[in-house]
Amino acid sequence: MKYICGSEVEKMSKRYFNTVDPTNLTQKYGADTFRMYEMFLGPVEMSKPWDTKGIEGVHRFLKKLWRLFYDEVKGKVWTEEKATDAELKVLHKTIKKIEDDTERFSFNTGVSTFMIAVNELTDLKCHKKEILEPLLVLLTPYAPHISEELWNELGNNGSILDAAFPKFEAKYVEESSKEYPISINGKMRTTLNISLSASQEEVEKIVLDNDIVRKWTEGKAPKKIIYVKNKMVNVVI
Repeated sequence: MKYICGSEVEKMSKRYFNTVDPTNLTQKYGADTFRMYEMFLGPVEMSKPWDTKGIEGVHRFLKKLWRLFYDEVKGKVWTEEKATDAELKVLHKTIKKIEDDTERFSFNTGVSTFMIAVNELTDLKCHKKEILEPLLVLLTPYAPHISEELWNELGNNGSILDAAFPKFEAKYVEESSKEYPISINGKMRTTLNISLSASQEEVEKIVLDNDIVRKWTEGKAPKKIIYVKNKMVNVVI
């Protein structure tokens, strides 16, 4: 006799004795971690296997978020400094993505978006209120308790629930430059970041002034320079 084994995903039910009391998880990790973890499991309309292995990752994310405001050794690290273009780009990419994800009830991808944003802001060493404050407003439906606490720590009066939703501004996410592959006689030798508004003459000067290009051209004047905007530059010797 042969037995065919398979797996089946079922919703939690007392009937199947597969319920999980969230009290212990909430006490260990906090309500925000538990809330975001449930969102992170997958699309809301689909049944999902219950597995708490990933809850640690969500908990680490919230601790990483906290460190943008407060350091374990230094204490307060958030500042009133003006945000850079790179920081504003991260913020407005996040505003647009969270706006879209929340409208579609795609909360799992929303959680991923927050994780990416916090990682990018950490890499930029961004601790600026101008960026962090709207980020908290975006995060409120996902992690209301930590958002409310940090909102007050930033010196705001009243509840974060009364704050206006951040407005997306496309100008901050528009690309102003591109990393071009630079080839010599068809073989790529280096890359250069060149403004998208640069003219043919400006591009040629930037390329020919580059030390690596000079090395490969050996001081020879190029026969021609092929410049395809948004794609590549090829120096023909």
